Formats: sequence, C-alpha cells, structure tokens
Amino acid sequence: GTPFKTRIAHGMWSAGLISAALATVLPGPGTIYLGQNLSFRRPVLLGDTLTVKLTVSGKQDEKKWVTIDTQVFNQDEKLVVKGDATVMAPGAAGEVEAPDLPSVRIG
Repeated sequence: GTPFKTRIAHGMWSAGLISAALATVLPGPGTIYLGQNLSFRRPVLLGDTLTVKLTVSGKQDEKKWVTIDTQVFNQDEKLVVKGDATVMAPGAAGEVEAPDLPSVRIG
C-alpha cells in the first residue's frame, strides 16, 4: 500500500510530460534539455488528466540558454509538479521538423 490509499503514477511520468512539451511545443523541435529541478507537490492518480504549463522566466542570449518555469496540473487544476528547466533553444523556428508522435494512454 501507499500513504495515498490507492495506486499512484510514478513521479517521473509527469517529468516525462514536461520533457515532451519542451521538445515539441516550447521552445520546440531541436531543443537541447540541459537540466531540470522538480518538486512533486501531490500524487498523480491513475486516470488523472494532466496539463503542462511552460513559462519562459529568463534567457542568456550568448549561449541560447532559456530558463522555463514548469508546472503540471491535474484535471482539477491542482498543481502536482513544479520546477524549472534550462534548455538550449533551437536556432530558428522550423529549423528542425517535428516528428509525428504516437498516442499514449495509461490506466
């Protein structure tokens, strides 16, 4: 059993969603993931619907490094994960073509 009285998703599942959003949406294809800090605020239950919110919070133009605040919310708009990522942004929009991604469902 768990302290949550039910099965929960592994915390890194939420982190993987952040990584996917960085690679496909903001900054997008061609992004190089340099680092991530995470704080797991509440459990993700099986069947939850998650939404990733990314907000640019800083940049170092000479290195093309961008700091992005990362948040994951459940279907009740409760914060489940928060943190910040450091990425190297791609050179120009459309420089790297985005691949088609498979559909994923767990639960």
